[in-house]
Amino acid sequence: MTAPQNLHPQQEAKATSLPGEPIELSTYTLLVRVAARLEAELNRVFRPFDLTAATYNILLVLQGAGGSGSSCGDISEQLIAEVPDMTRLLDRLERLGYVARERSSVDRRMVRVTITEKGASVLSGLRGPVRDCHIRQLGHLGEAKLTELSSLLKHILGRDEAPAKHTQVGKVTAQKHAPH
Repeated sequence: MTAPQNLHPQQEAKATSLPGEPIELSTYTLLVRVAARLEAELNRVFRPFDLTAATYNILLVLQGAGGSGSSCGDISEQLIAEVPDMTRLLDRLERLGYVARERSSVDRRMVRVTITEKGASVLSGLRGPVRDCHIRQLGHLGEAKLTELSSLLKHILGRDEAPAKHTQVGKVTAQKHAPH
């Protein structure tokens, strides 16, 4: 469901909800909308360098790997979000001169990917603009609210996978995870 752009936050929250819809669904919808908006703004910072949030994240992973580089599988494991098209993204980064790939002489299936000097230079130049973008996006919340939001999001990511308890809500069955 799409809500009109540029609504007041309370109007936007109502525009993402249907009467009688579980709070979990409307909360999920808001999380997805917020994430999409934040990523779109960040992608505007990356656009002059032909990067996206995903390709920027790949470069960060490779920078952290140092001179030895990383395999495609290792890169995938460290990304913020899953990418189904790692090969295509690496092709693009290689065409831009941001990464280099080398096939192993021992195992031809293994490919090591390293960040180039050009890629490292682009990352270095983006550090300030990315920081400034995040401050514009979230700084108005203040440290206390950001800490609380961060804690709540970590709780969502870290919830235990214990069997869900089922509760009856009207005619709809909702799942509630056991408390930690």
